[in-house]
Amino acid sequence: MLKKPLVYIASPYTKGDPAINTRFQCEMFHKMWMDGIVTPFAPLWSHFQHILFPISYEEWVDYDNQIIPRCDALIRLIADYRPINYRQRDSSGADAEVDLARALNIPTFTDIEALYQWARTEYQDLASKPSAPVPSAAPTATGNDTT
Repeated sequence: MLKKPLVYIASPYTKGDPAINTRFQCEMFHKMWMDGIVTPFAPLWSHFQHILFPISYEEWVDYDNQIIPRCDALIRLIADYRPINYRQRDSSGADAEVDLARALNIPTFTDIEALYQWARTEYQDLASKPSAPVPSAAPTATGNDTT
């Protein structure tokens, strides 16, 4: 079994459409998991937990803040769902998650390929593993912010 870095996915939730934002993050989780280079963590799965057992926003923030220090990296993404021309960048919560990761010296990224390159460098067993292309209807993750 390859040791793969645990990567927290930070993306919008409450700004814009929470259901579409959750769908986007689940899709990005699936892409990253299927690529097999990192082990993604999708905090917006809490959307489904919250439907059944609602708790306060502050309690969800505390939960996320307990998870981030356990992660090896964080990727900040813009929610992008092309079939309906949906794009949501703004997220004070995701931005705060980036700030926490940086304060903890956890590498942060805004680009999946940059994340994968880092993972291949830091986790040598992954060096020869190629990433799969993003399907045409799938969201994209672009940018190149690493720390």
